[in-house]
Amino acid sequence: MKYKYLSAVFLLFMSLILGTFVPVSAKCEDSKKVIAATKKVVKNPGTQNINSYIALMKKRALVHGIKQDYEAQADDIRSILYFLRKNKKSEDYIKYYQKLNATYPKLGFKNNKNNRLEIAKNLYLEEKFFASAYEFLELANEDYCKEICYEYLGDISLIFNNPEAALVYYKKSYEVEPANYCVTYKIGKVYKDLNKNDTAKEYFEMTINLTEDPEILNCIVNIYEKELRQKKADETSYEILGLAYQKLKEYTKTYEIFKKAVQSRPDDIFLKYYLGNLLFEMGEYTEAIKIYNSIILNNPYETQIRIARAKSLNALKRTNDAIKDYQVVLALYPDSKQAQLGMFKMLTGKKSSTDIVKLFYPLNKSFTSTPAFYNNLAKSLYSSGLVADSINLYKASIKIGPKNVQTYISLYKIYELEGQTANAYELALDAHKIFPNNSEIKKMYQYSNKNAASQKNLLALSYMSNKEYTKAIKIYNQISPKTASIYESVSNCYKAQKNYKAAISALQEAIKLDAANSDLYYGIALLYLDLNSKKTAETYLNKAIGLDRKNLKARKLLSYLTQSEIDNKLDSAYNLYKKHDYKNTLVELSKAEKIYPNNPEVYYYKALTYKALGDTANAQKHFTKTLTLDRSYYTCHYYLAEILEKQGKEKQALEEYERFLGADVQDEKMMKHAQDKVIKLGRKYY
Repeated sequence: MKYKYLSAVFLLFMSLILGTFVPVSAKCEDSKKVIAATKKVVKNPGTQNINSYIALMKKRALVHGIKQDYEAQADDIRSILYFLRKNKKSEDYIKYYQKLNATYPKLGFKNNKNNRLEIAKNLYLEEKFFASAYEFLELANEDYCKEICYEYLGDISLIFNNPEAALVYYKKSYEVEPANYCVTYKIGKVYKDLNKNDTAKEYFEMTINLTEDPEILNCIVNIYEKELRQKKADETSYEILGLAYQKLKEYTKTYEIFKKAVQSRPDDIFLKYYLGNLLFEMGEYTEAIKIYNSIILNNPYETQIRIARAKSLNALKRTNDAIKDYQVVLALYPDSKQAQLGMFKMLTGKKSSTDIVKLFYPLNKSFTSTPAFYNNLAKSLYSSGLVADSINLYKASIKIGPKNVQTYISLYKIYELEGQTANAYELALDAHKIFPNNSEIKKMYQYSNKNAASQKNLLALSYMSNKEYTKAIKIYNQISPKTASIYESVSNCYKAQKNYKAAISALQEAIKLDAANSDLYYGIALLYLDLNSKKTAETYLNKAIGLDRKNLKARKLLSYLTQSEIDNKLDSAYNLYKKHDYKNTLVELSKAEKIYPNNPEVYYYKALTYKALGDTANAQKHFTKTLTLDRSYYTCHYYLAEILEKQGKEKQALEEYERFLGADVQDEKMMKHAQDKVIKLGRKYY
């Protein structure tokens, strides 16, 4: 033991002579250093800063590998690969790509795309943005969940202060999934921040039409209300505010906004149209009709206004007047789906499907319903939920055009979706007699005869791949008995529709059938996070990890949630600590300790608080506890050395000072003081 300390003192003297400090033992680079290096790259992504960052992460990856912390090593390697990815044939890229793959067996990580996506999300939450971006880019290049990957890459680009790149990624996401209102909102927000108000308006209006999510709608409201307060508002501000308020069903505010807007622009027919729509939504049909009449008086060919008026007329039971408005629209635009569907919704159940069609074009005596016309209209009717009318029109199409193979296929799919097995079987038989050599008809015929669960599953999967989630759910619900994987697929469909409660229920059914499946609990945790129920999510993550210690996705997500909660508690405690309110600081830290009894930060800050109070015994106890949980809190050695020295235990104090200097010390003042102490005490004891 004596030789160990002599060696340490010798190294210290040599470092002082040479003007550098030679560490006694290696330690992973402090996270502050990584944060500083990351900030440099973000601020100035030049070659020098990037190379410095890569060098730092290579060192970290090496140390983590030696310490067998393969999870941290994998994260570091991903950060390295993010910068090396532009030349994937380079020796350096290949080397670290192989190293990354070598960590997976050690972690028990299943290297499939779904797991990689979850890891990428978790890395984003942990603010390891380069590592996260690497995985998202790779997955997008592999055509896996591109809309999700591009959205995250847009978010990361904003964090990197690059709004132009963010727009590129958000728009790529939008191209894949145009119905994602979160993405349209983000695009609008970026354009708004770039002062491109007209384009921002376009995307915000799109967002309002796509969603009823109060959080997103209120975000839009806040943007434009701020403009009102700052007296920067224009007609666009009033228009968007009114639409958002209307979607939030805050009709009084909406009415006042549109009223002001119409007063400032009395000739703006679109503002009047919005006001009319608001009155319709409020049930003020007569007042709405007055607004629509005032527009049509000077704009008789505005079909959108006539359609809106027809709805109000129908609400007042003025069916014949409503029909006339729809007929005018169809005279101007014969293919207007809005007018066609409007008439069907108004008359369905009162007239036959073919009789409703006869009302479309009263002045066009030459119009005849062709199979193509019926098929096109039937498709629209089914999409709008008018199932019976859709089926009737397909039947009418077959009656006048029995040789149109597509009609049979379309009607057969509806029968399958609606669970009308007998009708599907009979149609398949008829179609097979007429088209015995058609490949699609053959599949229908074989499927109808077999009707196995596996075939249903394949059909549902095809709907899922086309993002037709409602259809997929219908097919899955026809499968009996259901397996855990079927319920999991149903849950995924509901999740895609943002129906999180239904998604949770489906996964709970899956768990009843496969209670040992760790990923099912992880899936429920993600859904509870979507519902902002963090504590419930943590419960399910703990269950997932209890079933499978190697479930890396669950471990990383739980680690993030735990650390996030700890950070909130520590922030509260730190604010009290700054005010020298040490008593309440300890109260906050004790609350954190009860929730997270194995978190070293809690004990470290308790130790500092006791030190500030002059409670040496408790400070010493908690510094020691901190080191027991995490040896990287090297400043504990410094404070323990001070305490031991005051207690007259100088030799033990010397050992603690040496341990402190053996780490990668950042504080120069503390380092100088410790060096002086080692020299002084070293002379005394060695």
